[in-house]
Amino acid sequence: MATKEQATDALVSVALRRALIGARVEVKLALHSSGCELQPEAEVTFPQGTSARQRNAALLLLAAQVELRTPAQDHWFVESEVLDGGNRGRIYLVLLGVGGPWPTHEEAERGLQVLHSALR
Repeated sequence: MATKEQATDALVSVALRRALIGARVEVKLALHSSGCELQPEAEVTFPQGTSARQRNAALLLLAAQVELRTPAQDHWFVESEVLDGGNRGRIYLVLLGVGGPWPTHEEAERGLQVLHSALR
């Protein structure tokens, strides 16, 4: 019998796959707006004609899947935003830095792994 966590993960996975049909997703380390640290992100380009509600739902589902796949020992915030004109959006991780004021490269790499995992 599946646990509650497994059932939730499976439900979100199916909904996310459907929400991203026709979309292009790029997972990368982007330069944070401060210019001094890397930030894991998944940028999504939606097909022409995607409604704002469909786009928002897809971004929220992706953020939910990232939250579900994040190990308890990792500390970051999952944020989303709509980019220029509404055909693109992104989910990004605000890394809080483990054991110091700045995020480490290892933390950023773990974030990338979680983003990739959320899209499988």
